[in-house]
This record gives sequence, C-alpha cells and structure tokens, in this order.
Amino acid sequence: MGDIDKAEVLSISECGHDEYWLRDIIYDDPKILGLGDLQAVEKERRQSKGGRLDLLLKNPSNDSMYEVELQLGQTDESHIIRTIEYWDAEKKRWPKRQHTAVLVAEKITNRFFKVVQLLSQAVPIIGIQVNLLQVGESKALRFDKVIDSYEEPEEDKPMQQTYDEKHWKDKYPGALECAYWYKDLLAQYYGDIPVKYFKEYMSFLIGGKARVWISKRKNDRVFIEVQYVQESIEKAADYLNSEGMPFSQKSDWCLTFNVNLHQLKERMPTHEWVIQRIAPKLLIKKTKKS
Repeated sequence: MGDIDKAEVLSISECGHDEYWLRDIIYDDPKILGLGDLQAVEKERRQSKGGRLDLLLKNPSNDSMYEVELQLGQTDESHIIRTIEYWDAEKKRWPKRQHTAVLVAEKITNRFFKVVQLLSQAVPIIGIQVNLLQVGESKALRFDKVIDSYEEPEEDKPMQQTYDEKHWKDKYPGALECAYWYKDLLAQYYGDIPVKYFKEYMSFLIGGKARVWISKRKNDRVFIEVQYVQESIEKAADYLNSEGMPFSQKSDWCLTFNVNLHQLKERMPTHEWVIQRIAPKLLIKKTKKS
C-alpha cells in the first residue's frame, strides 16, 4: 500500500487570504457549499438598513434563496445576528420564496448551536464549517454542513419522554385543535392515524411510519412538517406558489406550514392536495363528510 498524505488544517488569514477571497471562490462556484446546484445572484448586496450581504444565492429549480454570511475564524455574536438580519430582510423583499440563512465560518462554536436551538424552527439556518487543507504540496478548501435547523425531529431517541393527549389539552389546547383538524383530514385519505405525543410536538403515523409532525407555536398556531414523496418537491413548490400558499421547504423531502386553525380551514383544498402525495400507495377511497 502506498503512502497516504495527511491533511493539515491551515488558517485562511495566516495563509494571506481574506473573506473577499473566500467570497469570490464561492460566488464563482456556489455548488462548492454542498447545498445543491445553486447559482450566484449577487455579492456584497446592499441592505436597506445598512450593511452588505456577502452572498445571495438561488436554487434555479424552485427560486429558493440562500443568504450567505462569511466569517474567518470562529463564529461570534455579531456575525450570527447579521446572518439572521440579512435573511429577514431578503425574506421581506421576496416573501413568496423560501429563504435559508447560511453562516460559513472556519469554526462553528457551541454558541451558534445554542442560538439555533433557541430559534427552534422559526428561522431556517445552516452552519457550514470551511477549512483550508494542506495535502502534500497542494491546498484545498473543504466545506462541511455541521448544523441544519430544519433537520427531522428525532422522535426515536431511546431516552426521549413521551406524553399523552391530556398534556396537550392542558398546555396547548389551541394547537391540539389544529392538530386534530389535520389528523381528521389525513384520516379521510389513509384511514386510522395513530398519534405519538411528545412534550412540544406530536407525530402522525401513516402505514406504521411517522410522516407528519406538528409542533406547538405561540397564539394557538402550529408548525406542520409533511413528508413529501410524490413527484419532485420543486413541482409541489410551484403548485403552492401558484395557489398563493405560504410554506417553507425542509431539504428536498419535506414541506412545512406555520398556520392557525382558520388558515387551515381556509386552505383546506390545498392541504388535501399535499396530503394525497404523502404516501400515494397507501391511499384509500375518500369518505365524504355528511
């Protein structure tokens, strides 16, 4: 077996490079981030309240946007706040598009993880660690996604405590009403829908597998995550956009909705369209309501 060179992690700044150097590399080839076949829209994008967004990227398949902030060294409070502020500004500028905040740094610290945990699922934010590696006589950049706030709920952790319907009735009655409305709609297409209760979210099983998750939110709102398997998620995004339906996208397999009961009822036909595409092979004949 031949010798294998060991990679050494170098400091980008100590090698004579700055954030503009890193920005231009990503701008010329956004796919290097590992977030899909992205395209560059603009660099140093001026913000209405001051400051400049390092990079604005776009997924051409569904026009979703990525607001990217860069930082050499380890993440700090100012860059974390700036990332979220720029994401919020662009989201207001393009309200019907999906937006994801991205912070790229040489070291993702525990503070960043704590901020993401506090924000829960309110802000879709991704942390990417970038390293400049010395391999033999060559240098290379490596990008690793270390945190994604829209990862699937980990309901199967062996030590996770389960709750019951009474917990939700006592703590979150408005959210429970939304959840059961959605459960009844699911039942029209898939029959019996078993429910697993957790402290702040519940999961609905279709065909013995959790495919819908509903988390409580303030003011009797819920955050609904729906597994989407039929057709491409880009087609679903096109349909929802054409219907004027507010939604977000979790990676390439899940659609999400932040709604209250009135909004659910108002958009019932659109939710039915989505529900029929969760598990097409398990669909039963719809039972008309009396």
